[in-house]
Amino acid sequence: MKKSEKKAKNLALQEEIKQLILKKRLSAGDLMPTENELMEYLNVSRSSLRESVKSLEALHILDIRHGVGTFISESSLTPMIQSLAFHTQLQLQNNIKYLLDILDIREILQYGFAPLAIANISDGEIDQLQQLSLELQQLARKNLFSNELEYKIHLQTYQAIHNPLLSQYLDAFWQIFNLQEENLPAITLSAQEVALHYREWVDAVEARDVNRFQHAVLLYFRTLRQRLQKKEKENEHN
Repeated sequence: MKKSEKKAKNLALQEEIKQLILKKRLSAGDLMPTENELMEYLNVSRSSLRESVKSLEALHILDIRHGVGTFISESSLTPMIQSLAFHTQLQLQNNIKYLLDILDIREILQYGFAPLAIANISDGEIDQLQQLSLELQQLARKNLFSNELEYKIHLQTYQAIHNPLLSQYLDAFWQIFNLQEENLPAITLSAQEVALHYREWVDAVEARDVNRFQHAVLLYFRTLRQRLQKKEKENEHN
């Protein structure tokens, strides 16, 4: 069998397995039928079935637990993150537009969901944001900064919406940019200026002032976009 034919059969079998999952109305965390049951139902060999199941595990559709069974995976954007991160690295060699396109999507999501975040965030969640902001300010007094604290402020703000898909996308885009951080020009703001920005961000959330919060969101993206545009100009001269 030619390699292309084998690949096509593997993809077709993956699709059959996915359709079987939907037909049986299985959900994330549910146990799949046994290997023998799947072989009989799909009329395939053990080796072909295992190859397709392995492929679906790589896509985070299935979760193989040796000695226990195969389960339906929880929703995950890991394959997308890995693919986007790799292609972003390729594009960064001579074209920053790929990363700018991702930035546009991030900005639209965070700006657009700002009213819902403000409407749904609890007093307890705001207290947590204030604590994160305070930790940033304490670091800034030592001229230090924490990407991890910045990440937590972004995610904590929007987790109040209780939209798992949004949280996964924001987390995915954040990870992609974090992977590229060392390839970008250094941020021009001091640690103190960044800490003050996030103090304003959190204070706007606490005041439940949508316009003020959206302004803070736009300011964050304007600063990041300036760094990308600087990288774009550097690429043009290389």
